[in-house]
Amino acid sequence: MRAVRHPQSLWLKLMGMFALIIGVGVIVIILVVNLAVASQFQRLVRNGDLLQAQELAGVLTNYYARQGDWSGVDSVLGTQTLPEVGHGMMMGGVTAGEMVEMMRGSGMGVDRVVLVDAEGIVVADTAGEQMGQRHPDEHLAVGQAVTVAGEQVGTVLVGSMIEPALNPLDADFLRSVNLAVFLAAMAVGLLALVLGSLLFFQITRPVIEVTAAAEALASGDLGQRVPVRGEDEVGRLAGAFNSMADSLARQETLRRNMVGDIAHELRTPLSLMQGNLEAMLDGYYERSPENIEALHQDTLMMARLVDDLRVLSLAEAGRLTLEQEPVDLGELVQRVTDNFRAQANEKGVALTFEIDPGLPAISGDEQRLAQVLGNLLANALRHSPAGGEVSVRCAVASDQKGDWVQVAVRDTGEGIPAAALPNLFDRFYRADKSRTRASGGTGLGLAITKQLVEAHGGRIWAESEGLGQGSVFSFSLPVPTTP
Repeated sequence: MRAVRHPQSLWLKLMGMFALIIGVGVIVIILVVNLAVASQFQRLVRNGDLLQAQELAGVLTNYYARQGDWSGVDSVLGTQTLPEVGHGMMMGGVTAGEMVEMMRGSGMGVDRVVLVDAEGIVVADTAGEQMGQRHPDEHLAVGQAVTVAGEQVGTVLVGSMIEPALNPLDADFLRSVNLAVFLAAMAVGLLALVLGSLLFFQITRPVIEVTAAAEALASGDLGQRVPVRGEDEVGRLAGAFNSMADSLARQETLRRNMVGDIAHELRTPLSLMQGNLEAMLDGYYERSPENIEALHQDTLMMARLVDDLRVLSLAEAGRLTLEQEPVDLGELVQRVTDNFRAQANEKGVALTFEIDPGLPAISGDEQRLAQVLGNLLANALRHSPAGGEVSVRCAVASDQKGDWVQVAVRDTGEGIPAAALPNLFDRFYRADKSRTRASGGTGLGLAITKQLVEAHGGRIWAESEGLGQGSVFSFSLPVPTTP
């Protein structure tokens, strides 16, 4: 349940936040659109009322010029037909009353028409509410003046000039627009929620899988892997998890092998020492200097094995201290090779070295580098038969990363099978399974050598053309760049 609960809560959080954002967005959109539509629609109504007032003002101007006063004008603005008094009172052959009725019937927003005289007294009101009353001065300021012979004889007001409320048709239209905007915003919001839910499921599903696999991994199931469904960030997360799981499984295998190898390596000499000591105590084994020396050699070998394990563990953990200083690798090769000359002569193996002139100095720990070369030479001499040859060559090599000083140790031994080359630098690995510890060392020399070379920023590798063809162990160290 834990593997599912956390990602589901993440999905709920994402959906909750997304729904909140959508809700706020829908509300903001509805408010903004409603305000904008209402404002623009009211502006449109006001402009329409102004145009209608201007048309009516022209008709009423002709009426006043003919009549000389406003008597009977209410019938002009009503349903009665205005008598023929000239084309100036007509708009395309339509009387003022007919024009008012046409505007009312077309839904143009004409609810009411009010005409006031020069003193501000209402002389005509299609609503019949203010007849004979004084109209508010603030409304007169926005009305359309009726002028005869340069003198204002009245003011005509239409619709919104009289009262701010929209007529029923206008209000109904505005409500329809607002309802359409609301429904559209809700539909878009619901669609966004559905698509967001699908998107968040696609995002959280790999998280569910990675979480479940991680918890299984933590409980000891190192075979857990998650499917990689793309190359985006989530896909890279799944790939990184799989790489981590592979590394953990590999390290666990190495750990178990190392524990088994250490137990095996220590069991054999300890058993021999225990048997010999018990035999000495029981009087079956002579306590001669030679026998005691053999026991001493066994203790030295175990001490060397423990020391090698300590160096290897420090190197693998990156905690091995290196005394960095300029090192002449050519001089180091010559000195270490000379130290092995007596051992080579005793075995009947020719030992030579070749050093290119003008080698640049490298930065490193001279004692550790001597240990690297010593391990390779000891390994080469151990595998070379009498009459064989071991040669060391030191030269400069270059690649796209810079200059390197490369050391190669070649022997004429039995060679290495191709299948064994990738594992040569693993701890306790033997290409020849029949070799004993007495003739094969502790089995940690090449593993330690690899760690020491890599601690110096270099690399090490082995080559062999096959059994009976000898082998070459090489390592390269970087040449420091001068500023």
